[in-house]
Amino acid sequence: MKFPGHTFIVATDYETCAEFCDEKRFPKTIFALREMRHAMHDGLFTAIDGETEPNWGIAHRVLVPAFGPASLRNMYEGMYDMTSQLAMKWARFGKNSPITVADDMTRLTLDVIALCSMDFRFNSYYRTGTHPFVEAMSEFLVESGDRFRRLPVPAWFYRKADRKFFGNVDVMRNTASEILQERKNETSEQLSKRKDLLSAMLNGVDPKTGQKMTEESILDNLITFLIAGHETTAGTLSFAMYHIMKNPEIYRKVREEVDRVCGQETIRFEHLSKLPYINAVSCTAPKDHLFLVDDIEDSQRNPASDTTTPGIQCCA
Repeated sequence: MKFPGHTFIVATDYETCAEFCDEKRFPKTIFALREMRHAMHDGLFTAIDGETEPNWGIAHRVLVPAFGPASLRNMYEGMYDMTSQLAMKWARFGKNSPITVADDMTRLTLDVIALCSMDFRFNSYYRTGTHPFVEAMSEFLVESGDRFRRLPVPAWFYRKADRKFFGNVDVMRNTASEILQERKNETSEQLSKRKDLLSAMLNGVDPKTGQKMTEESILDNLITFLIAGHETTAGTLSFAMYHIMKNPEIYRKVREEVDRVCGQETIRFEHLSKLPYINAVSCTAPKDHLFLVDDIEDSQRNPASDTTTPGIQCCA
């Protein structure tokens, strides 16, 4: 398929698809990530080359310890807080009202990440609409996917979309900057009690270079955590709930495990390691979903170098 400025080879048979899935010859190409760099630059999710973009390596080494078991224990209270808000919302709807599970799981994961990583509340369950950051983020992600598909026409043709795109970037970065400045304005006593990811970024020192993360890098990764962290988790929870509801026997076992381990107690962090069946369900739900529903619509690849597949010349 040839378009002005672009040539696409569409593989529809098993043999060609299998060949294109060779990661060494045809690495995945996610063009949208390049567009997302307008907001997150060389953050953990959008850095292209860790050798030429050292901020990625510094952030990676600073933040690895912040995801250990002790840190997860510190995050549990925030997770429980947000999950309780969702459970209360669903309970108040009553048994005869439909629930938009995917939307609510997206609100849940965004709120959990914001609260646990930077002590910021979107208060998604107490709003009729969405927080300006969330609205800007949603529009930014859609436009990031659309920008690389643009036809090679004069730039003025897209000026309205570009104004909206960069306006959303400003909203996200301004929100992240406000969160950062509010934290930096706290007293030393308040700061000493903080154990979240934002504190790790402010105080952590890279063991390899001895450098701390720059303010720009912290802003990049605050946005990264919210964008990259929420969607996959929300999808996993939504698909897990869908398949549990479609399989009464699995639903029965899930309830039995919770009743046996937690009883009438409030669920605590210590309970989590004693719920192997639920852990197995949540881990396998995304993989099983690929076999139980329609396939993904496409997977984009680029040849690492000029190469030939049966009857097809592929140029890098």
